[in-house]
Amino acid sequence: MRILLFFLLITFYSSAQNIESVKMSAKPFNYEVFWGNDLSEQHYFSKRNTLYKASESDTLNYANNTFGKISSVETFNMLQTLVFYKENNAFVLLDAQLNEIKATIFSEINCEFLKPASQNELWFFDSLSQQIGLYNLNSKKLNFLSNPIKNITHSQSDYNYFYWIDTENNCNSISKFGKIINLGKVTPFEKIVFLSQSDLFYLFEDKIYYYTFENQLSTRININENLIANFFYKDGIFSIFTNYQLITYQIKK
Repeated sequence: MRILLFFLLITFYSSAQNIESVKMSAKPFNYEVFWGNDLSEQHYFSKRNTLYKASESDTLNYANNTFGKISSVETFNMLQTLVFYKENNAFVLLDAQLNEIKATIFSEINCEFLKPASQNELWFFDSLSQQIGLYNLNSKKLNFLSNPIKNITHSQSDYNYFYWIDTENNCNSISKFGKIINLGKVTPFEKIVFLSQSDLFYLFEDKIYYYTFENQLSTRININENLIANFFYKDGIFSIFTNYQLITYQIKK
């Protein structure tokens, strides 16, 4: 029994991640919602339903009162910022200066989630058919990829995969070819960021954790901030929005 317990302890500690965090900066930003950063480290916020793009030297803004309240903003393609308005089944694409490139209202689907993909396509989840698919921005064609899926509560994408979590905290991904993979189950969370099909970061009770599906281990990141409203991770940098401050940490894992 002692040998087995010793083996389990060795396995746990060898699997746990040693993650270092270094606080880099804390700057005041008087906005209501933080959406994320782009590749040039410009920050995207909103206040009173106006989108702002803030850099060290300039702040741009975009407002669209036609489509209602902003539901989500996807920032990782700075040349095509995607702004989704769920209540009116619409989206806009903005260029690097927040000029409107395209504005679309869906008529054939009722879009619950809308996320960027590659090759001028967008991932969507249609609440009518309960299917995941791809929308082509050029041809305006819809390509349904999945069978009906129920109880999606959270979604995210990268260029090649759409990730989602259901009400039981089961995590899944689907490729652009329609291949679905069950990634595993995650513990309760308030905000989550998928890094890949293998791992993610999540926020729970003002604490941020790194989680791997293979080992089903959570490692707390040494970030001590209160009232975290949102966080964004890109290329080793955590951006945490709390109490009208944007606080950045460098992460090494």
